[in-house]
Amino acid sequence: MSVSDADKAAAYEATIAELKKKIAQLEQQHDDDMVELQAINDEFERAYDEAEQARKDVERANNVKSAFLASMSHELRTPLNAIINFSKFLKKGIPGPLTEEQDQLIGNIADSGQHLLNLINDVLDMSKIESGSLKLYIEPEVDMRDIIETALRYTGSMIGDKTVELQKELPETLPKLNGDRKRLLQILLNILSNAYKFTEQGHVKISARSENEKIVIAVSDTGPGIATEDYKDVFTAFKQTTSGLRQGGSGTGLGMPISQKLVEAHQGRIWFESVVGSGTTFFVELPVQSGLKPERST
Repeated sequence: MSVSDADKAAAYEATIAELKKKIAQLEQQHDDDMVELQAINDEFERAYDEAEQARKDVERANNVKSAFLASMSHELRTPLNAIINFSKFLKKGIPGPLTEEQDQLIGNIADSGQHLLNLINDVLDMSKIESGSLKLYIEPEVDMRDIIETALRYTGSMIGDKTVELQKELPETLPKLNGDRKRLLQILLNILSNAYKFTEQGHVKISARSENEKIVIAVSDTGPGIATEDYKDVFTAFKQTTSGLRQGGSGTGLGMPISQKLVEAHQGRIWFESVVGSGTTFFVELPVQSGLKPERST
C-alpha cells in the first residue's frame, strides 16, 4: 500500500469516526428533544385539563346563577306586581277619594315598583342571554309599523313636562317579517326610553324605511350626545356613559346591551351616530327575509 493510500485510509477512518460522533450527538439530541417534547405535552395536557375544569366550573356557576335569578325574579315579581296593581287601584279612587298629597305618594309607589320590576326583568334577560338560554318566539308576518306605533303609545308619557316634540316619519306600510313581536317591541321601548330620558328640549324623532330587503328604523334625539370615549360603553352590560351618569341615570346599563343582542338574534344590526351637544341617532336594521322560522302551532 502506498503512502497516499495510507493517508486515504486514515482520512477515511477519521471521517467514519467523525460521522459516528455526529450520529451519537444527533441521537442524544433526539433523546433530549423527546424528553422535552414529552414534558411539553404533559404540561399541555395539564393545562387543558385545568381549562376544561374551569370551563365546567363556569358553566355550572352560570347555570346556578340563571336558576337562582329565575327563581328570585319570580319571587320578587309576584309581590311587585301586586304592589303596582294595588297602587293603580288606589289612584283610581275606587276605595275612596284621595287628597293631592296621597295621590302623589301612591303614584310614587307605583312608579318605584315599576322601575324595580323593569330592573329585575333586565337582569333576568341578560342572564338568559349570557347563558344562551334566551328563546325567541318567532311569528310570521310581523308588522313593524304596528310595533313602532305601540312603542310610541307606551313611551309617549315619558316626555312629561319637558319641551320636547315627538316626531315620526313612517311610510303607510312596511314589509312584514318573521320575528318575536314582544322582543322587537322591547328593542324599540329601550331606545325610545333612552331618547326621552336624555332629551330635555328639542325633539325625539322616529323614522322607518324599507331598502335592499331590509327595514331600517332610526330614533334621533336632541339630547347631550355621546362622547367618543364613551362609545365603547354603550353596548357594554352594567356600564353607563358619562352623559348618562351626569343625567343621574339610575338604570342598570342593560337596556342597550340587551337591545343589541335581541337585534342580532333577529339577524340584524344596531349602531348609532352621535355629536356631543347635538344629539344621538340609533339605527336598527332588520332583514325582511331571514332564516328565522315561525313556531309551529300544535
